[in-house]
Amino acid sequence: MTTTQSNVIAQPPMTAKQINNKYKDLTTQYPAISVGQVPYRTLNHLWQFYNLNAKQVGMLGLLSYWSAYTIDVAEYNVARISPIWIAKRLGYAKDQASRHVQQIKDLLLELHELELIKIVPDHATKTQTILINHDQDRDTGGFAKLYNQTIATILAESKGLATLYRVAVYVAIRALTYETGPLNTPVMDYPPSYLAKMLGTSTSTIQRHLAWLRDHDAICWYQCVMNNVYHTVKYVYSDPVNVAQLAPWIMDHTNAKIKPDPDAQTKLIAKVVA
Repeated sequence: MTTTQSNVIAQPPMTAKQINNKYKDLTTQYPAISVGQVPYRTLNHLWQFYNLNAKQVGMLGLLSYWSAYTIDVAEYNVARISPIWIAKRLGYAKDQASRHVQQIKDLLLELHELELIKIVPDHATKTQTILINHDQDRDTGGFAKLYNQTIATILAESKGLATLYRVAVYVAIRALTYETGPLNTPVMDYPPSYLAKMLGTSTSTIQRHLAWLRDHDAICWYQCVMNNVYHTVKYVYSDPVNVAQLAPWIMDHTNAKIKPDPDAQTKLIAKVVA
């Protein structure tokens, strides 16, 4: 057991009131009934079958966020952009942006060659339109909702190519959460190691960027000590848009319920500490 884990385990548990009040204001902003009214883009789950790395997934997530549906193309697309345009959106100043153009070009070309996007050059304007195949989302294994406000928060607070990793982690979280259907769990409790496998990177890298997302309020979370012999310390996450369902999920999986429910699911959480 590490010192960090021991320190977390030693913390006093949050009360049921504290758990429910942690995101009280945000829950008022995003009540459960508002989920379908918040702007979002969709991203096909097909990317999970291509062994993409985190930067590729992050770029795909950003392209989806920037995309719009246009009648003339009849597909979701990002019109008349360039690698230098993307570099500037990643927070690079004009004199820095040019240094990262080639890497951005390579990422776009890799996604193009995998047919996840289509690059249509416009030689007259020296730009390109990126087409994203959203039309088949519901027919090819499902899709993830990427909420505009969450990605906007990441872009506003982050800078450089590290932004791609943070967007990629968000994309992976959204690929594992569902708002409707039989699964209907907009809460993500998979360990960082699972996300690391999805994104082809190390667990420590995922942990670092999850910490960044927590510290910058890009995602909602609770830190829990699990009810097992190892006293595993675990974070449970949701998109801010789904926060109204996060505290109830925590309460249903812990012994800190306000009113014990004999029909509740098995209590997996020993205590919530943050």
